[in-house]
This record gives sequence, C-alpha cells and structure tokens, in this order.
Amino acid sequence: MTNDIQRKIAIKDYYGKGKHVYQDEMGFRRKMRDEARSEVAREVFRYHVEEVGLNLGFYYPLTDTFYGILTEMRPVKVKTLPRDRRRSDFVGWQCDCDPHDEDQLIATFENIADVWDGLKIDGKDFEEVINNSYIVALN
Repeated sequence: MTNDIQRKIAIKDYYGKGKHVYQDEMGFRRKMRDEARSEVAREVFRYHVEEVGLNLGFYYPLTDTFYGILTEMRPVKVKTLPRDRRRSDFVGWQCDCDPHDEDQLIATFENIADVWDGLKIDGKDFEEVINNSYIVALN
C-alpha cells in the first residue's frame, strides 16, 4: 500500500508531454491562499488584486482562452490575451499571459471591487471561472 494520493489531471500536457496541470493547481494555489491568509477565493482575490494591486492572468479551459485583468489604471480592463498556437503544440507555451497585452477588450470596471460580482465569462460568475482556471500570472 502506498501513501501517494492520485492527483486528478485538470489540463493534460499543458506544458509538454506528461507536464500536466492538476486539479489542486486550479484557481488560487496554496502559496497565494497562504499569502492572503484565506481559503476563500473572494478573499484571496480581494487581497492580491484589490488591496495589493496585482494584475491577474489566467487560462480558462472551458473556453480554451487566456484572460488578463489589468489593475494599474482606471478603468480596470478585462481582456482576452493574444495566443499564438504556432509557437507550440502545448497550450502553456502559446501565450505570454502578460495582462498588458490585449487581444480583445471584454469588460471595464471603474472600481476593481466590482470585478468579482460584475464579470461574467461564458455566462459564468467570476468565482466559478477563477476556481476552474489555471492562474499563470499574478504580478
């Protein structure tokens, strides 16, 4: 008998053959939650994005799209990020995930706190989206 727990693959071969993203790496990861001193996604977002002012870049597998939230100016911009599928067969290398880059502007918010309740992606609340996304950039 082994103590190893089977980890569930969330995004197969994200960074290369056998280099998967696992379910426990989706949403805000352990280090991000520890820094925010919360297990609640809303509070982790509030700490990192609203209080500290970090930009957020993430990949949402349901739409197969990279998104960025640029917090440095007003209005706050939410956008899809440019992706070049010719760069690699693996999703993780197809986008630099720099929230300063822009493919398409999808929403703006005067107040950063309004993003949490106001942003919908593919008809889904932001909390559901971020909990099921792979966060690539928080800087």
